[in-house]
Amino acid sequence: MEFELKTGPQGHVYLPKRIRKILGENMTLIPNSTVVVVYPNGADLKAVMRSLGVILSDLKLRASK
Repeated sequence: MEFELKTGPQGHVYLPKRIRKILGENMTLIPNSTVVVVYPNGADLKAVMRSLGVILSDLKLRASK
């Protein structure tokens, strides 16, 4: 699943309803210089890391094509 997001005039980002339904209303965001990780507040960090592994595998597959 992939979504393209845009910022509004005030810099706000709209998260699609489908994502808000998955993550809930309260989220934690961790940025670095090129990527942001967003996950529900209170999520099991081991589960978050496993999910990141799945996303990383998908990115590797896309990069190899």
